[in-house]
Amino acid sequence: MEETFENQFERLQQVVASLENGQTPLEESLQLYEEGVRLIRACHEKLTGARRRIELIAGVDADGNPITQPMAEDERSLEEKSQTKGR
Repeated sequence: MEETFENQFERLQQVVASLENGQTPLEESLQLYEEGVRLIRACHEKLTGARRRIELIAGVDADGNPITQPMAEDERSLEEKSQTKGR
């Protein structure tokens, strides 16, 4: 099951709060830091994919219908590419 952006962002906030409080032992802090970096990357990928989807449907024609265009292969995020590989 894929984690949602909201769940990942909430976890990232928890990680940051734990690191900022200064009470976490060094080894656990390192693990939290690594988890935080993974979460930042995952959230960034999701935001980038959402932005691209919005850009693709942002135009409208004279009748008010959305103008869409297929995204070029090299413009897709890694997450988007991995979702279509099995199809």
